[in-house]
Amino acid sequence: MLRPFSKSLFASAVLAAALHASLLLAQTKVQGSVSNGTTDRPVANQAIRLLNPRAGAQVATATSDGAGHFAFTSGEIDPKSFYLVTTEYQGVSYNAPASFDSNGNADVKLTIYDSTHSPAGIRIPAMRMLIGAEGQELRIQEEYAIQNSNDPPRAYTAAAGTFKFHIPADANQANVSVTGVMNMPLPQTPQPGSKPGEFSIGYPLKPGVTMLTLQYTRPYSASAEIHDGASFPIDQAELYVYPSSLSVSATGFQPTRVDTTHEVQVFGAPQFPANTMALAIRLSGAAASGPPPNMDQGSAGQGQGGGQDQGAAQDQVKIIPNSISTVGAPILAGFLLLLFWALGVRVLKDWHRLKARIAAEGSAPPLDAKVEKLLTSMADLDELFAGKKIPESKYWKERLELKARLVTLLKKNPPAGLESYAARPQPR
Repeated sequence: MLRPFSKSLFASAVLAAALHASLLLAQTKVQGSVSNGTTDRPVANQAIRLLNPRAGAQVATATSDGAGHFAFTSGEIDPKSFYLVTTEYQGVSYNAPASFDSNGNADVKLTIYDSTHSPAGIRIPAMRMLIGAEGQELRIQEEYAIQNSNDPPRAYTAAAGTFKFHIPADANQANVSVTGVMNMPLPQTPQPGSKPGEFSIGYPLKPGVTMLTLQYTRPYSASAEIHDGASFPIDQAELYVYPSSLSVSATGFQPTRVDTTHEVQVFGAPQFPANTMALAIRLSGAAASGPPPNMDQGSAGQGQGGGQDQGAAQDQVKIIPNSISTVGAPILAGFLLLLFWALGVRVLKDWHRLKARIAAEGSAPPLDAKVEKLLTSMADLDELFAGKKIPESKYWKERLELKARLVTLLKKNPPAGLESYAARPQPR
């Protein structure tokens, strides 16, 4: 039983803690600036919103001043929660996460762009198509890296859709998603086009790279034909087919290798022109009874080359050979397994900052050494590419290969420290 003096001291401590928490919330502030990346100038009189995605609520609004500066000082802002700063400009939404410092303040740099209806600066540096015949079903997934290299930078918009694709008449409804802020997948609703089997999405293609994933299934009975293409030129295409016993005829593709252990055929192709049904693939043969066989990824973190002498933050990047013919069989099969039968794991681009934050909090369990090594390699590779210190073609090939290795490891033992913001009970 507490003595009167102890009770008084305890009550004072509780009151002080409550006052401190209230004072911290009162002092919490989200501020920043909005600039036009096309004109390289600050944007005045721009309406800015602060959102709490977890709660599905708008927390506060603000308007930028003559210097493009804005600030939210609502007492409802909790520095332990996750917020997005968002605005709309010329019909395009722009978002940036609010990252709080130790004092409970966040400084956000929001960049918007002028829009254009011309697709002249859009192309696809890398595309991967995966086809799997399992039972009486054909599973198809296509991944596109869509590059917007307009100069000066502009966001591409089009009333008829920014990305067009084709789906066979006997296919089930397609699932289409793009990678948004913090690498979170954003589902898209396909809109039917003027021709049978033609669809499009209206997602604005902002400067830089937009990752798009298309998935659908269709019946399979001993043979099938797939006719597909893209509305933009494709610099490099890769085709994965499972099982390896299928007979494959793919216009423009050349066989690269056959992995008989994991029943995967790999094909490569040079450039495809835009707006053509250039991807003509014919399959025949018996389907597999199940998904590709699993494999031991114990060596997934091995075999990486030396670092690049590009400064202290970049000299630890591990480079993977960029030829698909040199990729080990486990990686190929793991990549196929990921894209067909797994939902996938989205890796945060700011891995270095996340790792430091987890270490400071001391609440998340340590990551497997191989997982941490792969995450670090991906972050370093992103830095090299952002600094234009690695060719684009090499960057995409190496990043996709690292992603395949990573997801195979995480699928076996997902670490709690890498939950998506949407899945966290208390988002940070």
